Amino acid sequence: MDIIKKLNWRYACKKFDTTKKVSDSDIQTIAESLRLTASSFGLQLWNFKIVENQDILNKLVEHSWGQKQIAEASHLVVFCRPKHIDESVVDDFVKDIAETRKQDIDSLEGYANMMKGFIKNKDDAARAAWMKNQLYIALGNLLTVAATLDIDSCPMEGIIPSKYDEVLGLAEQNLTTVVACPLGYRSSDDKYAESAKVRYPLEKVVDFIR
Repeated sequence: MDIIKKLNWRYACKKFDTTKKVSDSDIQTIAESLRLTASSFGLQLWNFKIVENQDILNKLVEHSWGQKQIAEASHLVVFCRPKHIDESVVDDFVKDIAETRKQDIDSLEGYANMMKGFIKNKDDAARAAWMKNQLYIALGNLLTVAATLDIDSCPMEGIIPSKYDEVLGLAEQNLTTVVACPLGYRSSDDKYAESAKVRYPLEKVVDFIR
């Protein structure tokens, strides 16, 4: 597979083909790729809602600045972060490390204390910004993986997170919406599909320091 060719093929799809659905196997691959995304300390302070229910998708259009891709897409991935966290997220993570790696949990005390100190030293706004940044790592991963599967995508910040939270019932899950990304297949009459990709030349954006 030529990954550069796939990335050149990818664009922010403006119109999806409503007759085409992403297969269950491809959705499972995408879900697994989200699960495997890198995160700060490996804490994985996120949740991904993969929405296929058409009624919910239709409701979300009005909370997405009227962008119809939300309802036209095969699936919608909503990237969520916890609204509030405390040191217990570290305890849960360290327990999982110990169980997964068959490791004595006491041997992880230093690592746990370092992470707890990091969280404790941030106020609520800084914690929220930190967790939000992690979700953009996951979004970038999603865009690349989808492209390798020939699945179109359209990352969207143009949404009203509080309204998404209401429609998806996130408050009771201690979650809040950050960003969304419809997935599906481009419509044959999406005029942007054949537009030349606009990117600065390599020498303008990349410096090799050797």
